[in-house]
Amino acid sequence: MRRTVSAAALVMIGVLVSGCGGDSGSGGDSGAKAQSADKPDSAEKPKWGPPETHEVTLKVQGTGSSQIGWAAGSSEFDSATLPWKKTAKVTLEGAELKKGVQLYVTPQAVKGTSGTFVFPPCAIEVDGKTVDKNAGGKSSHGCKYTLKGS
Repeated sequence: MRRTVSAAALVMIGVLVSGCGGDSGSGGDSGAKAQSADKPDSAEKPKWGPPETHEVTLKVQGTGSSQIGWAAGSSEFDSATLPWKKTAKVTLEGAELKKGVQLYVTPQAVKGTSGTFVFPPCAIEVDGKTVDKNAGGKSSHGCKYTLKGS
């Protein structure tokens, strides 16, 4: 029994030493293979094209004050006096050129002239062109648009 346990222990030690050993800088190529597996060569990188920068303008019309959630490169939440306008530069790079970046403006309801709450009108412009608008009213989901590369 003792001989069997000793033999099994020696076999396990041999397997562990030979099988789990790594390259410790002794000039072997296993470290080079691991690095090349982590970093694909330039032939495998997707070609998305050069970055594109667009001017995005978000607008909310109306009177009074409203909480406004918006995104144009980054997401924000503001308390604002209406009318409200925000202009930002949005740069698309890499996969964003194909997949796009979400732009949105979502105002909360304000008290209308009849005393009821209504959603104010909103609009999104990209490079001076209106890409989405909402007339507001009793039901509003704001304005949204996915900005993609050209």
